[in-house]
This record gives sequence, structure tokens and C-alpha cells, in this order.
Amino acid sequence: MSLYAQFERIHAFLLNLECLGPEGQKDAFMNEVMENGGSYVPPAGDDWASHLFEISLHGVVAYGSSEDEAIRNWKKAARAAAGQGAHG
Repeated sequence: MSLYAQFERIHAFLLNLECLGPEGQKDAFMNEVMENGGSYVPPAGDDWASHLFEISLHGVVAYGSSEDEAIRNWKKAARAAAGQGAHG
């Protein structure tokens, strides 16, 4: 995928997320990961693994102490990567 196409996909996905509530956004991330590759990894819950929620999608990686925080962080990083600035 070209760099331009990747940023177009990020932009389209961010626009889609704006139309969804928190539960819809979680579903959208799962679908996007399954359709386009990436990872959506919850904490493993043991002493040897990360205790952070991790999202990697469209070349953007974000972490959070909760699923909601990881989604917020991914959206901020994706906006920056796509040159949209940081909103909401």
C-alpha cells in the first residue's frame, strides 16, 4: 500500500469513528484489524506480560491502561500521522 493510500485509509477510518459511540468504536477497531491487518491486544493479566492495552493499525501504534485509553491514544496518533492535528 502506498503512503498516500495508507493516509487516506487512516482518514476514512477516523471519519467513521466520529460517527460511533464507545462500543461502536471498539467493534470498528476489531473489524478494521481483521480486514486490514494489525493487532488489538488486551493485557495478558500475568506478571510476565505487558499490563497495557495495545493497538497497532495502519502503521499507527498506541497503548493505554484501558481499552478506551488505547483507542483515544490511537486516534490522536493517527490524526498526527495523517496531518489532521489533534481534535477530540
